[in-house]
Amino acid sequence: MSIATPPVSFNKVSSTCLKTLKVLQINLGRTKAANDTLHPTSDKLQSDVLLLQEPYIYDSQIKGIPQSWNIFNSISNKAAVIIPSRQLHAALISCKQNTVAVKIQTGQQPTTFISAYFSPYSNIQETLLEIQEIISSLPREKIFIGADLNGHNTLWGYSDVNSRGTAIEEFILANNFFINNSSDAPPTFTRNSSKGWPDLSLCTQQMIGEIANWEVLEEPSLSDHHYIEITIDSSVKNCTFTRYKTRHGNHNIFLKNLKPYVNSLLRAFRNSQNEKDINEATNLLQNCVIEACNKSYRTKNQNLSPTPNWYTQDLEIEKNRLKALRRRAQRAPQDQRNARFQFHKEELKKYMRKVKTAKNSGWKSFCTIATNPYGTHYKAAFRKAIKPAELIALNNQDPSGNHLKIAQDILEKIFPHPANSNSSTYIPPCTANNCPFTKGEVATVIHHLSKGKAPGPDGIDNIIIQQIFKKFPFLLMELFNTCLKLAKFPDPFKVGNIILF
Repeated sequence: MSIATPPVSFNKVSSTCLKTLKVLQINLGRTKAANDTLHPTSDKLQSDVLLLQEPYIYDSQIKGIPQSWNIFNSISNKAAVIIPSRQLHAALISCKQNTVAVKIQTGQQPTTFISAYFSPYSNIQETLLEIQEIISSLPREKIFIGADLNGHNTLWGYSDVNSRGTAIEEFILANNFFINNSSDAPPTFTRNSSKGWPDLSLCTQQMIGEIANWEVLEEPSLSDHHYIEITIDSSVKNCTFTRYKTRHGNHNIFLKNLKPYVNSLLRAFRNSQNEKDINEATNLLQNCVIEACNKSYRTKNQNLSPTPNWYTQDLEIEKNRLKALRRRAQRAPQDQRNARFQFHKEELKKYMRKVKTAKNSGWKSFCTIATNPYGTHYKAAFRKAIKPAELIALNNQDPSGNHLKIAQDILEKIFPHPANSNSSTYIPPCTANNCPFTKGEVATVIHHLSKGKAPGPDGIDNIIIQQIFKKFPFLLMELFNTCLKLAKFPDPFKVGNIILF
């Protein structure tokens, strides 16, 4: 009786799609309290991309940011692009003194997000030149810029025009950029009685139709700048490999579902006479195991970054109270306005102290209850110095094109193709034939496989391999001995995951 083999399901993935991108732009004013509130605010607004200027830096790192977020800083740490969403895969394409550029695959064409900061006391031409060098290397691509430019111009809200504003206007016109700021929008910067519109959001002509909303938010930022939220109508597809919950039992059900395929798999290995046969037999083994896993095990769900445990409901209530106080101060009569703004400022200082106290106590409690000294808290304190996504900028590769082209460039740099051989015929080495693997030898190796290792693209982890050998030991022995006899390593086992973004 022949058993029908399952359809090919190797590299089966689950796909999710974001219909819109939410971008949050803010100058944090080098304030620790503003850094601390960024996480709960981003979680509340469900932001996908953060464009930051002047974040609070300690020991050359942005503090108050979850470890799961991807952070890309400029050389001076005055500008940063942060990706909180795990559904977005970003590649750093340029890192300059006051400018940083990150590329994200959106729709049919990638989008480059640039964050930049211009000090009001620096030469603006130097930073404009940094941005110019980046956009010149990305012809006809979608580019979005969020920057604190510190220039006055009536085009984005000011009542006057200064030399910096004129230089910025000339830069915008020369590169055919579109200003997303509304001329009648509330100020993006307020300090005591002064106000201004130094924060600009620019995009290329290819993105004009995708900008669905640009808004200055009332959400308290604990900085003298205000949050700016930009909604972009651009879909982002994300594919993830299936992972099984093999630590929670159901092994007997898995072995029962795999049993009907064992005899056909043994015949496939025994009848393999060349490289093509062993590749087909190995591919068949993977698909049979995946089919049995799909019927037996639950799949793992990707954990999203949770709201920080230190951010309590009382802090949220206090933040809403501050928003109400600010609105009352803005609407108060002229003779009462200064007093109300002063009261709002005093209450804001109290709220900043409460945030700092809550975060410190939350971190202390988190470290105290940790059972593993090298757990999450250790990883949060000691981040990796260089992420794989930064390779494109470090190797000075061409930043144009989509993520597939960038990945191929990086892989070609790391793993160059070998030189073409004059002869395509494989000549095996002249060595004595090895004895076939015994059951004891295979059992020793499989018994010592680590259960915590991540699986490859097929999702078959070491626990599944151990269960297969426990019930059907001759299945894996036949595979290994066939490979030994043919002196071939199956191509399906050469496929692996390389995390670049």
